[in-house]
Amino acid sequence: MIIRRTVTALAAASLALGLGAGIGAGLAPAASAAPSPVIVDCTGKGVTKPKEIVIACADAGVLITKITWKEWNANRARGTGVLAWNPCLPDCASSTALTYPVVLTLGGLASAPGEPDVFSQVRMTYPKGGPASLNSGTYVIDNELS
Repeated sequence: MIIRRTVTALAAASLALGLGAGIGAGLAPAASAAPSPVIVDCTGKGVTKPKEIVIACADAGVLITKITWKEWNANRARGTGVLAWNPCLPDCASSTALTYPVVLTLGGLASAPGEPDVFSQVRMTYPKGGPASLNSGTYVIDNELS
């Protein structure tokens, strides 16, 4: 009787500490996988691995298209795509978008209780040169989750 009470007490303690289903089980409880981070689009929807990211939501004058993701995890996302930038010369309606191949990295994770982690920055490098002869640039994505 004393041995049974001891084993029952040890099993209850191991469960309370998350050490397994009982004495001798040797298995820790399975950790639930954290949800994948998202990037928030212009409509306020959290999206994983989008094919397009609009940087300037007001007029879509700056966007990244044709995105192919090489990596997407809890710390960062990396991929390649094409930056389309409307210089608005002589005005936005009649201007033609300029395009540049880009390598992009998402970072700047932001989090809130009960919400998915959100990438808040897009860093781009331009292998063949970018707008205004830039080699790289970082944009802040400040869209809110709806």
